[in-house]
Amino acid sequence: MKRALSVFSLLLIAVLAACGGGGGGGSSASPYTGLTTLAVVTAANADNIARQAFQGGDLGANATTLAPARTDGGHPATGKPIALTLVQLLSGAANAAFPGQVAVRAPLPRSVYTDWFPDGLGIGRVDYTLNVNDQTGMFSGTFLFTNFHGDGGGVIDGPVAVSGMVQGQVISEILFNFQSVHFVDGAEDVTAFGTVDLIAGTGGGSATLNIVFADNATHKTLWLSNFTIGVTDLVSATELRMSGRIYLHDYGYVDVQTLSGFIYPTGNTLPTGGRLVVTGMDNVKVQLTVVDPTQYLLDVDTNGDGAWEITAAVKYW
Repeated sequence: MKRALSVFSLLLIAVLAACGGGGGGGSSASPYTGLTTLAVVTAANADNIARQAFQGGDLGANATTLAPARTDGGHPATGKPIALTLVQLLSGAANAAFPGQVAVRAPLPRSVYTDWFPDGLGIGRVDYTLNVNDQTGMFSGTFLFTNFHGDGGGVIDGPVAVSGMVQGQVISEILFNFQSVHFVDGAEDVTAFGTVDLIAGTGGGSATLNIVFADNATHKTLWLSNFTIGVTDLVSATELRMSGRIYLHDYGYVDVQTLSGFIYPTGNTLPTGGRLVVTGMDNVKVQLTVVDPTQYLLDVDTNGDGAWEITAAVKYW
């Protein structure tokens, strides 16, 4: 576990499998309350939509701004998304909480582990109970986060159900299920509903996020539906790929696909390269290409014909 899931400490992004659409005529039981129709992408909103899709949105902003830290005429530093910070925090907690090699522990077919551990700052803590089947490797339980600070940022409070599979000393998969959990990441203050499923892999791993973030001040929501993050370890860097559907409160949903992996040098929160394309109504597309940690290129296909009618260089640092 310490190796298999640690790759997520460099990355983000997120959908609630049980969550239908909200606002726009969706189910009132859903925590998502924004537009549920395909987003209408225009030349005027293409930059906002592309950056919100990349960063996981800025729920505290209005429809014409994006991130809390802005420079150069209002453009944000396109850094680590809120969902990535959450994944990083959960990975660190799983590393700290899960017991060692299950197969060599108590001879009972099922063992219960109850304990707690502090965060790296000595401010918050996690109390946990895990039920582990020593024969099959299956486990389930609960993490209770109390003012828990992640090593890479973020603070979380509330109970989270967990389940998964352990093989030897390594957790191959762990699912976190949020019913209503408070999460803060910089200027973002949200309540999270849904699931984050971390799966270990050789030289990296992946996460599937089905989660809704509800802003506790504006009450706007962000819904990432069956959104996947793939991670590959490189020499002194990590490559991030992501794909899936994201519902942006003020715009509706778009589909996101990474064309070239986003490269995060070790210890950096800004990518040095990468490209994704965002697709809205009538096959209108926006392509965001990171040039370096100071700027990105924005290409817009305004009529869905497959050609870029608008190309612009945007500085965000």
